[in-house]
Amino acid sequence: MEKVIEQEYYSIIDEREAIYTFLKIVFEAPLTTDTLIQWKESFTAEFIEILTIENEELYQSFQELKNEDLKSFAAREKAAYLATFNIFNETGHIPAPPWQSVYVTKDRTMFGEPVFQMRKQWEKFGLEIVNKHKVPEDHISIELEFMCFLIDFTRKALREKNKENCIKGIYMQFWLLKDHLNHWIKPFIMDILSSETSYFYQGVAKLLQFFVEEDFEYMKSIKEVLDHE
Repeated sequence: MEKVIEQEYYSIIDEREAIYTFLKIVFEAPLTTDTLIQWKESFTAEFIEILTIENEELYQSFQELKNEDLKSFAAREKAAYLATFNIFNETGHIPAPPWQSVYVTKDRTMFGEPVFQMRKQWEKFGLEIVNKHKVPEDHISIELEFMCFLIDFTRKALREKNKENCIKGIYMQFWLLKDHLNHWIKPFIMDILSSETSYFYQGVAKLLQFFVEEDFEYMKSIKEVLDHE
C-alpha cells in the first residue's frame, strides 16, 4: 500500500475525477445555460488545455463558448445531443445509442447482461439508481457516474488508511474499465463520429476514447502493484 499512497496519486485522483465528471455531465443530458455558466466560471485554462490536447473539435468548441451567446450555444448543442443520442433517425435508429447492451448483445437490444452486472456492483456499495427500470445502469453517463463514485470512495480510503476499502475501490475501478467502459466505447464513439453531430460532441467522443484508454493502462499499473504486494 505504501507504494500506492503517495501525494502524486492524490493529484491524479483529482484530475481523473474532474475529467470523468465532465464526461458524465456531457452524456447525461443536453447542456443547459447553467452548466455552461458554471464551466466558464470554474474551468481553468490548465484544465481546458488537458481536455483539449490534440482535440481540435473540443478546442474550437471551448473557444466558441468564450465568445458566443450561451443560450445560442446551449440550444445548438441540445439539438445535436437529441439528434445523436435520443431521436430515431429516418432509418428508424438512434445514430449513437448510449447503452452498453446495444453494443454487446447479438440483437443490439437494451437491458442486456451489462445492466445486471452494473446493478450488482452498485448494490455492493449500498447504491441504487433512481428510476432504474426506466434508465438502464449501462447508460454511458451512469457508468461514468459510478467511476466518479469509486474514485471518491478510494480517495477516502487512502486518507483513512483503510487498506481493505482502498483495494476494493481500485479493483472495482479496474473492473469497470476492463469489463465495461473499455469494452464498448470504441464502437459507440465510431457511431458518434459517423453521425452528423456537432463539433462539440465529436470532440467529446475523441476525449472519451483517449481518456478511457489511458486510464485503463494507468489503473492496470496500479492494480499490478497491489497484486504483487
